[in-house]
Amino acid sequence: MEKNRGPFKGPSITRRNMMLGSAAAIAGGSLMSSALFTPALAQSKPSKLTVLGDSAPWKGTIIEDAIPAFTKETGIEVEYIQLPNEPLITRARAELTSGSTTSFDVMQMGASMIGWMHPYMEDVNELLKKAGGKYAVDFGMDEFSQAAIDLASMDGVLRGVPYRSTTYILHYQKELLDQVGIKPPTNFAEYLAAAEKLTEAGKPNRYGVGYCARQGGAIVDHFGPYLLSAGGGFYDSKSKDIWINNDKSVAGLDFYASLLNKYHVVPEDALTWEWDEIIANGQNDRYAMAITLNASATPINKSDKSKTKGRWGWALVPGATGPADSRSSLGGWSFAVPSAGANKGWAFEFVQFITSREWAKRSMEKGNASARLSVLTDPEVIETYGWTGVMAEQLKTAQANPRDAFWGAVEAQLRAGLSKTLLGQASPKAAMDEVATNWQRTMRRAG
Repeated sequence: MEKNRGPFKGPSITRRNMMLGSAAAIAGGSLMSSALFTPALAQSKPSKLTVLGDSAPWKGTIIEDAIPAFTKETGIEVEYIQLPNEPLITRARAELTSGSTTSFDVMQMGASMIGWMHPYMEDVNELLKKAGGKYAVDFGMDEFSQAAIDLASMDGVLRGVPYRSTTYILHYQKELLDQVGIKPPTNFAEYLAAAEKLTEAGKPNRYGVGYCARQGGAIVDHFGPYLLSAGGGFYDSKSKDIWINNDKSVAGLDFYASLLNKYHVVPEDALTWEWDEIIANGQNDRYAMAITLNASATPINKSDKSKTKGRWGWALVPGATGPADSRSSLGGWSFAVPSAGANKGWAFEFVQFITSREWAKRSMEKGNASARLSVLTDPEVIETYGWTGVMAEQLKTAQANPRDAFWGAVEAQLRAGLSKTLLGQASPKAAMDEVATNWQRTMRRAG
């Protein structure tokens, strides 16, 4: 498993190297009257750029605010095609591997996609050397967390500019914990005890814990913090040693599933919940605690639609035995320029525009979790949102899912195994043994 080295330690590519050549590129060319335009950009200025991405709602600032501003500034229309994850990957793979010019100019690239997608994306360092637009001199690559840089890189090459960085943190309703006389739990035993008290106090509609248990895109990531905090893992990306069915991994799943099936501190309808439902049910006061995405805190705690607005606090994920065991899944999205794209210069100008300091900060308003540490540690942001300081601390021990070319196939097999356990169709050990066997077969077939 690939571990996050922390925000500032040991990059395989340095931020300074990413900026080399940017100033020289500007000094060597004569800029037009507008600070945005360079001859290289103006010569091939398209009437439209197309972005291919997923259908999650965290891009509200990009679509509703940043794109209109970019169009006003440049005269270029931007079409953002949004697809669910599976169709998104299918279309991207078909076009990127075809050998033809892609229909899209910018790719929204998830951390789990880079394992197979990286050969088809431009080297960001090279794009920065050639850039001469508005953001070329002081784009601020040194402001991105090292975790976000690592997730957008493969084999030491940065393939996308980070936009969204996600960890899982503990969300809890402060007054509800106070009412039953408990503090935010720091280990699994405290977490279970708190969940039982909170479920009893919230009968019949509010439960102690919420999580995503539908066999879909969210099920693996919501299980991840429990798995990792129990000391378990998925598999080693280099050696392909499989860990998912070892004792610690099975213990993590046993605890996770028991919250639903044995202790009944999770709503039964959580079996239908995914990303949107964990937010909606937090807003509707269906649970008192959840280990879920950091950025979910914004719509749950700040939206006028939320019945629980202003009631939430945040803490590190409970560890199996204590805070030292606390681990979170680590994910994120970057924006990449396909090598087969027709408008690479302007595509990168758009990428720099939406990932700039201004739009990174504004993106927090509509549910993003910026990848810029300068945003997360901004006193105004901390005061406004509350959870960003906890996120920065959780980043220190967060771990990314495997990012090799196997992950897409084996993750689908893990979804099925988790679902069997949560539905009571198989024990944690039996389910994970089956998953491990399927993983071995998949890896052998792939060579």
